[in-house]
Amino acid sequence: MIRIVTLLSAVTLFAVPLAHAQNASSLHPVLETALTRPSITVDERDWRFIVTMTNEDGAMVGRFDGTRPEGARWELVSPTLDELSDMQAGMWTGLQEPDDDDEDSGLFFSAADSDIAPGSLELAEETADHLVFSFRPDFEGEEAAMAEHVRGALTVAREDASVTRLRMWAPETFKPHFAVRLTQFDMVQEYTAIDGLPAPVLTHLRQSISGRAAFQSFDQSFELAFSEIEFLGGAVDVEVD
Repeated sequence: MIRIVTLLSAVTLFAVPLAHAQNASSLHPVLETALTRPSITVDERDWRFIVTMTNEDGAMVGRFDGTRPEGARWELVSPTLDELSDMQAGMWTGLQEPDDDDEDSGLFFSAADSDIAPGSLELAEETADHLVFSFRPDFEGEEAAMAEHVRGALTVAREDASVTRLRMWAPETFKPHFAVRLTQFDMVQEYTAIDGLPAPVLTHLRQSISGRAAFQSFDQSFELAFSEIEFLGGAVDVEVD
């Protein structure tokens, strides 16, 4: 439902099913519980929320109301359309682009939509409250060239076996394209379990992409914060893989 436009293309929605990512018998039991829950397919008409995008140009606030007619579900709260910077205008357009996928998990964390290379999940860190699992990303299309340079980490809460954080980053500078060099790539999605909802929901997304292209420097760092999240729940379709 939400597409984030960056220099390289959308990197917040992924497409490799985790059901095939790793043999369940080899998983840590907490991770296995988190990833083998039934996938949830929803309709965008079941969501209302506020999204605040913040970058060096300031804050842009938008409201999504899925109960409104198609084409009128996004409302720009502030600033006005004429006051948007080029970066903000691109983001605003990207948020409103329709999703071509037939199935969508909306703001819910979806194991089926997480881009994790098969067999790559490994326990990397343990605390009293969380487990952190490293993985190799498995990008497709235009992002495929980035995969070998990017690392991933999935954080799961011990208590309720829910995913709380997904991070992908490049530890070193690299060239995904002969005319582009990235000096920084870091993307973090944070999820929160909300009472009454069947899965954790996306509440924060931070992304930093910087480097040089055609001999010019660029920096596309931004943060998205989702608030006043309402899931109306009228069209939840639970699928068991």
